Amino acid sequence: MDSGRMSDRAPGAAVMAQVVRLHDAAPPRTPFARALGVTPLADETIPWFVGALGEREIGARLARLPDGWRVFHALPVGSGDADLDHLVVGPAGVFVIDTTHHRGARVWVAQRSMRVNGATAPSLRNADLEASRVRGLLATAGIQAPVRAVVAVVGAKELRIRQRPRSVDVVRGEELVHWLTRRPAVTDAAAVDAVTRLVDEPGTWRTAGQLVDVADRFARIESEVGSARLVRAGWAVAAGLALFAAVLPFVPR
Repeated sequence: MDSGRMSDRAPGAAVMAQVVRLHDAAPPRTPFARALGVTPLADETIPWFVGALGEREIGARLARLPDGWRVFHALPVGSGDADLDHLVVGPAGVFVIDTTHHRGARVWVAQRSMRVNGATAPSLRNADLEASRVRGLLATAGIQAPVRAVVAVVGAKELRIRQRPRSVDVVRGEELVHWLTRRPAVTDAAAVDAVTRLVDEPGTWRTAGQLVDVADRFARIESEVGSARLVRAGWAVAAGLALFAAVLPFVPR
């Protein structure tokens, strides 16, 4: 049962909630569109849907961290709908992790910039800002613990780090847990416990709406997306077979 603590929030909870809101507001597909396998997602919903998948993937990986580490997700900060994708506390310190999902893309990182398929992405700046907010929270609470910003890159075809940014680490999602656990211990158990209590307290963060049934509703949308993909694949196979049948009589024997 949900206790109302921040540790109860699921990976990608805030983004999944946005997907649900946008999906509910969009007109439903027509029967013809369903028959053709048209995606149920409106154009403006797709980036949020992809982002939610990335955050859930990173959340599943972070769940593999050993004892002594604590993980939080979708922590509401600032104003509007902003949130911290993931916050990890352990012997190596505090890590504010921003997930960026770029399936099949080429990601290039320099000291002050990050590009995805040649286009500038704000991930470094956003991660640095989020880490600064957490440093401020710890300072206000009188807790001393190092805070590091991390960008976790999910699904990229290539991640090339030309120059390492000074204040942000960029790590492939599949390497994140190994990277975290290989870092030197710099925080004692008392500090880890103090940070954990502060982060887990709802009053530390901006008041956010209840996320009732969001995961279940997102799962239904995800199922619809998967079904539409299968329908499109079926049509592609049918078209290929039809083309083969059309040219077969002209194939020399």
